[in-house]
Amino acid sequence: MATDLAAVAKRLPPELRVRERADADIERVVEFQNRWATPSQWMSPAAARAMQNASPEPLRLVLLVEDTGGRVQAVGSTSNGGLFASPDGSWRVGVRTAPEWRRRGVARALLEQLAHHARTNKAMRLVAAVRGDEPEGARFAEAMGYRAFHERIDSYIDVPSFDAAGFDDPDATAERAGVRLATYAELLREHASDVEAFQRELLPAIWDMARDVPSPTPMPEQPPPFEQAKRMFFEGPGIDPPSTIIALRDGHTVGMSVTMVKENGTAYTNFTGVARAERGKGIALAMKLRALRDLSTRGVKLFGTTNDEQNAAMRGINRRLGYVPDAPTTMYEKRFS
Repeated sequence: MATDLAAVAKRLPPELRVRERADADIERVVEFQNRWATPSQWMSPAAARAMQNASPEPLRLVLLVEDTGGRVQAVGSTSNGGLFASPDGSWRVGVRTAPEWRRRGVARALLEQLAHHARTNKAMRLVAAVRGDEPEGARFAEAMGYRAFHERIDSYIDVPSFDAAGFDDPDATAERAGVRLATYAELLREHASDVEAFQRELLPAIWDMARDVPSPTPMPEQPPPFEQAKRMFFEGPGIDPPSTIIALRDGHTVGMSVTMVKENGTAYTNFTGVARAERGKGIALAMKLRALRDLSTRGVKLFGTTNDEQNAAMRGINRRLGYVPDAPTTMYEKRFS
């Protein structure tokens, strides 16, 4: 079913217009979102385009609101996640409106059209994230019939001031556990004769770990097809090989901490996981320490991460390392009958 842009337009102030985002708009949308982004949310336009190209989402809808001068004043989006579509039918939804256009019906008009699109495509519920420093977003979500159900916590460590002297050497910790720590860059060199075979073995191992990480929506049981996963996980801006650390036992992956490094001086942990049989041995902490060791030599200022409130083990590691948490991000949901 086509998006009813005319119905949305009728509800907007006369100075604004709405249309679907075109491919050429990706950079403009990212620049708009970056005006309010936290350090870990910030994304370079080039990285955003690369990541979208690597993970197409055919059902994604992005609505763009512009003023008469063509400046972006609001953006709304919804998607089932494409190859990451949750088996419970959850869709993500988000709306961002410039402050001068808030409380004028813009966000409501966008959100209702996005919800209609999701529901038409068999969504069972919509899930939205509201940062703790944006209470007006929480009030809006509740007014639109969404209820809070989950919390996630962003936290950061100041890399230049981090002192590793209070921790055991991470390689010694790994050795005591009978595992080896290596950077993804090292392993690419070691497997240069057959990188694909290495990546094919790595993919299901990290997918199993990722499915154990607490999340507001369940992950698919199986990973994406390899060629797609290769572009999403092993290439491009989402992984920084020198600071991405892998734990191996007898040459097989038993842990991984994936780091991306952004152009704003912030690094971010996209994922940290350890195989069930290897937990409780200090491997996750050791991988984070190895990542910090690399980042400290490269001028990175902040190292960010996001954890679910229920992920007590990883949050405990972050506290030991000195991460400072932001106010929690609350996840809101609206279920469709």
